Amino acid sequence: MKLRVLVLALCLALPAVPAAAQFYSWGSEPAGSRWYQIKTQDYKVIYPEGLDSLARVYATLLEQVKEPLSVTSGFLPNQNFKWRMPVILHPWEVNSNGMVGWAPKRMELLTTPIAQAPLPQNWPEHLAIHESRHVCQTQYVNARPYHIWDVLLGEIGSGALAAIYCGPVFYEGDAVAAETELSLTGRGRNASFLEYYRVCFSQGDYRNWWRWRYGSLKNYTPDHYTLGYITTAGVRSVYDAHDFTARYYERLFRNKAWPFPFFNYSGTIREVSGKRFGAAFSEICDTLKQRWSRDEAARAPFMTTTRISPESAHYMEYNGGCWLDSTFFCMRKGMAQAMQLVRFGPDGKMDTMGPFASTASTLKADPNFGRIYWSENIRDVRWDMKSWSEIWYADASGRHRLTRKTRWYNPVPSPDGGRLSVTEYAVEGSSALLVIDAFNGREMARYNAPAGMQVLESAWLGETLMALALTGTGDALYRVGPEGFKKVLDCGFVTARDLFAHDGRLYFTSDLTGVLELYRLEPDGTASRLTSSAQGATSYAFSPDGRTLRCSVPRPEGRVLCELPATSLPEPAKADFSRKHRYEFAEELTASNPRQIRRDSPVTLSEPERYNRLAGLFRVHSWAPVYVDYDAVSNLSFESLTTSATLGATAFFQNNLGTMTGTVAYGAFPGKESWKHKGEVNLFYTGFYPVFEARFTIDNTKPDLYYLRHYFSDFAGRVSLSADEMPGYPALAASVQTYLPLKFNSGGWLRGVIPLVRWSVTNSLVTQGNLAVMNRLAASVRGYAMQSTPQRCIYPKWGAGFEAGWSGRPGATGIFVPNAYFYTYGYTPGLMDTHGIRLTAIVQKPVGDGMFNERYATVMPRGMGSYSALASKAATYPFQSRFTMDYAFPFAPLEWSLGPVAYVRNLEATLHGDLSRFSGKGNPMTLGSAGADIVAVLGNLLWVPYDVRIGVSYYYNIGAPADLNPHAVNMVFNVSF
Repeated sequence: MKLRVLVLALCLALPAVPAAAQFYSWGSEPAGSRWYQIKTQDYKVIYPEGLDSLARVYATLLEQVKEPLSVTSGFLPNQNFKWRMPVILHPWEVNSNGMVGWAPKRMELLTTPIAQAPLPQNWPEHLAIHESRHVCQTQYVNARPYHIWDVLLGEIGSGALAAIYCGPVFYEGDAVAAETELSLTGRGRNASFLEYYRVCFSQGDYRNWWRWRYGSLKNYTPDHYTLGYITTAGVRSVYDAHDFTARYYERLFRNKAWPFPFFNYSGTIREVSGKRFGAAFSEICDTLKQRWSRDEAARAPFMTTTRISPESAHYMEYNGGCWLDSTFFCMRKGMAQAMQLVRFGPDGKMDTMGPFASTASTLKADPNFGRIYWSENIRDVRWDMKSWSEIWYADASGRHRLTRKTRWYNPVPSPDGGRLSVTEYAVEGSSALLVIDAFNGREMARYNAPAGMQVLESAWLGETLMALALTGTGDALYRVGPEGFKKVLDCGFVTARDLFAHDGRLYFTSDLTGVLELYRLEPDGTASRLTSSAQGATSYAFSPDGRTLRCSVPRPEGRVLCELPATSLPEPAKADFSRKHRYEFAEELTASNPRQIRRDSPVTLSEPERYNRLAGLFRVHSWAPVYVDYDAVSNLSFESLTTSATLGATAFFQNNLGTMTGTVAYGAFPGKESWKHKGEVNLFYTGFYPVFEARFTIDNTKPDLYYLRHYFSDFAGRVSLSADEMPGYPALAASVQTYLPLKFNSGGWLRGVIPLVRWSVTNSLVTQGNLAVMNRLAASVRGYAMQSTPQRCIYPKWGAGFEAGWSGRPGATGIFVPNAYFYTYGYTPGLMDTHGIRLTAIVQKPVGDGMFNERYATVMPRGMGSYSALASKAATYPFQSRFTMDYAFPFAPLEWSLGPVAYVRNLEATLHGDLSRFSGKGNPMTLGSAGADIVAVLGNLLWVPYDVRIGVSYYYNIGAPADLNPHAVNMVFNVSF
């Protein structure tokens, strides 16, 4: 029992590191990619061939930010690690992100910049500051006394410590504070980042820290980045504790905290504030509320808008809208609704036009040809780390893809509708504004941006192209032509976004006043503010006749679509972009760090050299003093964890590129007469077009010789399969499977096809005249198409999938009959918007002649898992089928908190019923079960920062023999990642 508890605790800790990166890989680049590396004092930057300049930019920045980051963190990045940290650049992925992962230790950076409403900060600098701060945060795990876990467990020990003792809120909040203090921008100076808290505080919606952290079934909750920033920046500002992060780590090393400083976050805040954690957080929120109220009082009065979008029972956002004649199109998504395209007719009635891509850009309309344009991120069919941004449009005939395999964003139609202006982000880091043909996608003109400029959006003023672009000095508006980019308005380090033209004038949205308002570029090159709102708005759009302005207004219940007459807009106010809004937390953060980043500081870089992928293929990063089944770690189900653990040892390996992962393990299993000793190797490789998995085992048991035994009597005869051990040989087993995970996602639908072949073999033998090795060959093809699952739903709204397969034992088909099966499933909505239905059906039958049926899939009703004799009887029927129905829904928004130990968010119920039918010989047999699962959904449990479900599952079994108990009760325990 103690061993089981140890293994459970270990495995729950395995995935718990910053960015959920433990035993995690983002995926692989295209096969055949050649890789190079550049070394600095503390980093080894690994990148694809041909991107030396991009690699030098990141390598230089990573070194330049080290010392400024150490001032408030107490650690230099990488100071306690012996080896250079690998930094992998992923340039082919159009999504923008970064992570610092453990097991193995590395930094991964997606180098394509954000294309839609980014911060006024260049992307490499943003990534270098934020991700390097994460490297600072993990240095303590290799300092005494914590380094003992690294010795005992390798990087899984370090990763578990880093996650459990600190957690995502501290890590991300501190990193956002760092990016804010070391620049003139950062998310701490971005109105959108803080917007929802501002809206809620204005409406009296004050929640405790735990509700903001772990969410609610009924109330929307922003991600933990904002909460972490408010907490960290608030402590540093309100309590003048600018060394809060350094004190946090210093406290970890005190005797009173070691060896289990689980309450270090709240303890450090209590020390610096002199108040309990909850009271300190309330004071921080009160401070923000007072500052925001003071700001709103200074900006009043505000314009009045009328709500257009319908009321919703759950949080709902309307964004990215445009007018096409008298119809208004926009996107919407919410807690109980995946992204959709909707339209509002002249009568104000809303119609749903179907699912839509969550990565779509703002919609742009062309009245000439009745089209709506957008760009959409499309993942490569096979490679996880390669994707595209393609141009799409919709018209009366449906949706159409205009371009394929491009990196083009934010399309805007020309006045005549025959051309589109689009922005392009090249793999090597450059940017350009393009003009393309609106009917065939052919490039017609190209305007390359100067080095260091990122083109964000564009607009047409007649035949003149205008662009919003980002440089090292912030955002600015430019006039674009053959002579290049000519600046017409400098916005500086203030967010500018949503550029559009109307009635011969240029408009954009900016948070110059601390909230997002609509601005207009005047003929004299200045700008005027046209709106005045308490908490701001986005997605401003004038009707074609200019009489109505629609916008998306933030409220506690969502971003609601509102409108107002253009004549009711306040008088235009001159905008001075040299006078930025003062974000008081942010300004105090910057003032607290005297050592800002010096972009001119010299950095020593090595010459580029080939990166040897083969040498690092088996990078052992972690080990454990127990045997742990690798699949069990991946699945993280309570049953598999406890039953697959025993005495032994396990080593884990993964290469830097994430294409090779695996384990080497030894296990000792107690038996009735002697111990069973087992060695095991698991390999998983994604670097080829097909994925390959292999497993090899050897143990000290004996292989078997299977043979037929005939029994005769005066009246009948029968045949059974018997087995004898073959002495002198250990038992060997191997399995290899290969599959193609092909994805065809677009338009809000997740689609895929996965053909798979698996072969397993042992050194046991079977004889029927000739000897044959015991082996099994299986082939299948899977397919699916479904929508994404909304935040507060258990199942997708709509979706379906199937799997068809065959399995058999080559060389022994005369004894074991091959089997074919077909499985299908589907999802439909339930009675309420958070309810869902899951339907499944499976049928299987033998295909051929043989003596014994051997089934590939289990078709007994759920709840009859312990009926072994009944299952054996059912297996003799040739034709087998099972049909299931699950009805799942969340309920009871409990929101119970036990501090950092546990948070019970709500309950979930799943009503389920199964019907199994067996036929093809004698009397058919019908079995069934019905029951329910009731689970509590915990936002965290024992510092593991992931959703945990704990509950019971009950089945009433129908058709079971009278001597068997028809009731089955099982425990439910799983962790969601």
